[in-house]
Amino acid sequence: MPQVTRSSYRLTFGVLAASTAAFSMLQSLVSPVLPVVQRDLHTSAGTVTWVLTAWLLAASVATPLLGRIGDMIGKDRTLLVALAAIAAGCLLAALAPNIAVLIVARVIQGLGGALFPLSFGIIRDEFPPGRVVSAVGAMSAVIALGGGAGIVLAGPVVAALNCAGCSGSRSASSPSRACWPGAWSRRPRSARRAG
Repeated sequence: MPQVTRSSYRLTFGVLAASTAAFSMLQSLVSPVLPVVQRDLHTSAGTVTWVLTAWLLAASVATPLLGRIGDMIGKDRTLLVALAAIAAGCLLAALAPNIAVLIVARVIQGLGGALFPLSFGIIRDEFPPGRVVSAVGAMSAVIALGGGAGIVLAGPVVAALNCAGCSGSRSASSPSRACWPGAWSRRPRSARRAG
């Protein structure tokens, strides 16, 4: 196993933290703007709630499946698939002309739910044993901060972009797309594989 320096741990953690922060912000950014999305896309309250429900269902299914796939074929590759799904879903959501396309976009974004367990697994595999606990704790804090920031930033993002139909995707898609190339160039090669 190649020797990894302390700065490479920091770089790995930075890429993982930026990715998980963007995703956690994305999941909380939508709830406060659902009434605006409902109005702008001319839909009912029952239908607009599927924007959130579809994401939750997709994330609930994708998280354990992609987590297991990450254990089998590599967490680094699976992390990139999750980031690609988030970015593609954000792009589709930003361009959504109606509620049906927005719901499909949210399902695609939900596939990125595996980002959290994959990040924790990469930390466990790549960091020295003495640093794993603190890195997992810091990653958990990043996830919580991203979720809180999404709720707070929902209003200003919609007002600044003047785009309620994007459901916050334009702000969260930029970090996701920015992290994707960074994750590819600095993807950790996990030595541990299941089964």
